[in-house]
Amino acid sequence: MDATVSDLFIYPDSDSPGQHLESVEMTSTGPEGNRAKKHAVHLISASDYVETHPKANVILDIEADDLHELVGQDVRIGAATLRVTRRPSDCLGVYAEVVQPGLVGTGDRFLVADRADGSSTGQTADGAAESPTTS
Repeated sequence: MDATVSDLFIYPDSDSPGQHLESVEMTSTGPEGNRAKKHAVHLISASDYVETHPKANVILDIEADDLHELVGQDVRIGAATLRVTRRPSDCLGVYAEVVQPGLVGTGDRFLVADRADGSSTGQTADGAAESPTTS
């Protein structure tokens, strides 16, 4: 199973509803336009996401347990590399910091990265080998 980005949200104000985006630039402080938060990016499994979820930025088509196992690892989404830092204490998903800024869009593949330059290991987030694509 390949993991992909199913939805992206930013929250410009803490009391306002999230804004759904097709793509967003991940800056060193998190998604462009997102209000400043203690943790740059909040990722969550689509199975754990609900409309009222507190401020998740990246919704992924991945099993929640697989996402939780990535704490401490770098992941590549679109042109950005994130480091999964920890699980929140009061909500679902994981937090991440931005290692390499870049554009992220819905439908982008979610890959585990293992090199200092953030390049992919060739594995999807669930550990399966990435299948080659043809043009």
